[in-house]
Amino acid sequence: MKPVKDYIVYVLFRLIVLIFKIMPWPVLYRLSRIVYVFLYFGIKYRRKVVRQNLDRLFPNKTEEWKDTVQRSFYRHLSDIFLESIKGYDLSPNNLLSRFTLENPDKLQEIEAKYPHIIVASAHCGNWEWGAMAAPLLMKYTTYGLYKPLSNSYIDRWIRRRRAVQGMHLVPIAATSSMFRSNEASAAYFFITDQHPSRRANAIWVRFLGYSTAWLHGVEKYSRIYNLPVFYFGIRRSKRGFYTVFIREIALQPNALPYGEITRSYVRILEESLLDDPVNWLWTHRRWKYNPTANDIILE
Repeated sequence: MKPVKDYIVYVLFRLIVLIFKIMPWPVLYRLSRIVYVFLYFGIKYRRKVVRQNLDRLFPNKTEEWKDTVQRSFYRHLSDIFLESIKGYDLSPNNLLSRFTLENPDKLQEIEAKYPHIIVASAHCGNWEWGAMAAPLLMKYTTYGLYKPLSNSYIDRWIRRRRAVQGMHLVPIAATSSMFRSNEASAAYFFITDQHPSRRANAIWVRFLGYSTAWLHGVEKYSRIYNLPVFYFGIRRSKRGFYTVFIREIALQPNALPYGEITRSYVRILEESLLDDPVNWLWTHRRWKYNPTANDIILE
């Protein structure tokens, strides 16, 4: 029965995507207000998690400040949820018109000097749109890691859509295969701000003063293949429009102490949060592990 149920869900999903394709932007953002009320006041989606995260990273901020950030974040979350659905059928020109590349000269320099790079990103701005826009902003063939969906019909459709848009999705379990591509130039994307699934592999770096476990993938593969690492940042400039910026993390990974790449990544992410705390995904249960006496915590 599961294949039948999955197919029905897939058909409904495609219908929703079609509705959003023809939905005018003003209508979409009016709908976003309803989604915000439903998430924040109705089901109170992960409100406790968001508040715990804000309390952890901003202990010295007032309750009023945290209330404002929390409500603004849920409005932002509602926007990007609906934008992401509409994004599946946005034309390349339409999508590009909603992005500004802050430092195009820097990207051109990177493309000219480094045929293969690792790109570390985060759940900031509209990261789904960022994954769609990256192949349009870069000359590289782009690869991105993802966790396959349980619904195989939707999973296959999304992979095909992303491939058409230029982003080749690779299951996390097949990370190593991503680096065996024969492309003349390629950018390998990692979203690195999630909770590590295995504590043993975590790299510990203080995040706004709090001891935090980080994924080790960028650190591991940049050293195996000695690939330069860059940060791909996204921030919202106004509703429905985003700015992308590129920052250097490491040009010679193997010349650095282990953990230094992750530490540099965390410092850039910290700057982004301090600049605009609403811009990050606060609903993630980020702190499931506590450091032990044997863990080395990088400052």
